[in-house]
Amino acid sequence: MPGPFKKPRAVFPLEEQAPEDSDEEMQDEMIGQSVNVDFEGFPANDADFHGIKRLLQQCFRGLEVDASGLTDTIISQNYVGSVIKQVDAEEDDDDEEEEEEMGDDEQQVFGVTTVINLTARKDEECVAGLRTALVERCSSSGPDSTTALLRDILGNESKHVGLLLSERLVNLPPQFAIPVFDCLRKEINEAKKKKMPYDFAYLLLISKVYKLEKKKKKGAETELWGNPEEEVIAEESTASFEYNVKGDSTMSGEWDEDDPQYTPFRRVLVLEAARLPEIIAKVKQAVQ
Repeated sequence: MPGPFKKPRAVFPLEEQAPEDSDEEMQDEMIGQSVNVDFEGFPANDADFHGIKRLLQQCFRGLEVDASGLTDTIISQNYVGSVIKQVDAEEDDDDEEEEEEMGDDEQQVFGVTTVINLTARKDEECVAGLRTALVERCSSSGPDSTTALLRDILGNESKHVGLLLSERLVNLPPQFAIPVFDCLRKEINEAKKKKMPYDFAYLLLISKVYKLEKKKKKGAETELWGNPEEEVIAEESTASFEYNVKGDSTMSGEWDEDDPQYTPFRRVLVLEAARLPEIIAKVKQAVQ
């Protein structure tokens, strides 16, 4: 397998996240600490399986889906999309070659951005399960008009629907999304030129949203977005629906009595794929 190729790099201060198995004391010590970190996008490979799967489980909370199968799908189509990993800002070509020889097993996956064709892959078990889960959730939680639209676009094989995945660790800022969205858009265009099934009519995006509970605290925001740039994207959506996923561990922690209390939701956005360049431009303007 060829070595990873370089994609646009985002560099910005990052509040370092402690490893999952570290104790609370270590995590407390790291709060507020910032370091400059370089990221690169790489094609997904087998060594990224567990990192990608963890991010998908974060995205698909509240849906009965095969996260392992969908992870395999992402790895199998690694010519489109990126997994984001930390790299040494001062590494040279020799260091890079040495890292490739060692393998990527020890590199943490900080994010994944890609698109899965829900139409062309509809007969694959993991994708079929995701399609069913989305329609069932919309039927039970969304407006009838959105359910009818979702059934219609998923049932129309002449107009493909893509699931746009944009997941990252919760402590990464919205500027992180700009280079990976740009790269994904270019890769989709290249795939379309090669007559590959990436000519989408619609895109679905699952966003993490946190709503303030009934007792509103003075000055507290009524709604928080896990990925802030997706609030901008939502303004351009054709339709949407949401569902409660209370118990979501992605914003866990101890709350003081006076702290605002938020309930986690997932909001599914329906986007017109032709407007993706315009939407990315709007995101750039909002977060830069």
